Amino acid sequence: MITTGFKEDLQYFQNLLSTKTPFSLVRFGDGEMDIMKGYGIDLLHKGEFKFAGEAHLRLDLIKSFQHEQENYHVGIACPCCVGQQNFDWMKKNTYLDDSCLTWANIFVNSNYKNFKEQIVPLFEDYEITLVSPGDISNLPSNINKHYSIGKNAWVNNADVYDKIRNQILESGDANPKLFLFCAGPFANILCHKLFSEFPNHTFIDLGSVWNAELGIGKNRGYLRGAPTLQKVCVWG
Repeated sequence: MITTGFKEDLQYFQNLLSTKTPFSLVRFGDGEMDIMKGYGIDLLHKGEFKFAGEAHLRLDLIKSFQHEQENYHVGIACPCCVGQQNFDWMKKNTYLDDSCLTWANIFVNSNYKNFKEQIVPLFEDYEITLVSPGDISNLPSNINKHYSIGKNAWVNNADVYDKIRNQILESGDANPKLFLFCAGPFANILCHKLFSEFPNHTFIDLGSVWNAELGIGKNRGYLRGAPTLQKVCVWG
């Protein structure tokens, strides 16, 4: 199922979206790995987040990394991007079967073009809620509900979880809805908590794929047309 190939895994999620099969996808890069190891990180100068050792944030992130549930998928950083030792650490410490795992980079590098052309159009079949910073007016998808967040959202905008939870409780489970997150490590925590309680909806950590459209900027190589757009990530 998962990790059959970089392009094939993207097609797997494309099929889930096209058939409206609910799922959750969380993605863990080297930053999330460092947080789980207890290392401090300060990216506030980039408008992102800070981790200063808060035990509850680390625990919530680890829970999202190790959660086991049908159609809950964990993306981990591949050895070609973070090295074999870090990949092995992530794979071992999820305690999950390989069938639950995929690439943290699933939407970027050589998959970015297919993400835009094949995945994004499928969003239009859903009622969409987005959690992100920035201006949504230039997004390629029609957003029905937007929760705007700022720097260090997992501290300063922690109430987003309760807002989304109440939104789902009020609207019910009659139709599968799509929840998208551009929110750093906070995205993984939200995906985990919400999918655990509401498995009839889909929750996806999108990461940086819409940074340009949101007005954040082309702050990743693949967004600027770097050679990584040709990179096919490999599994360990």
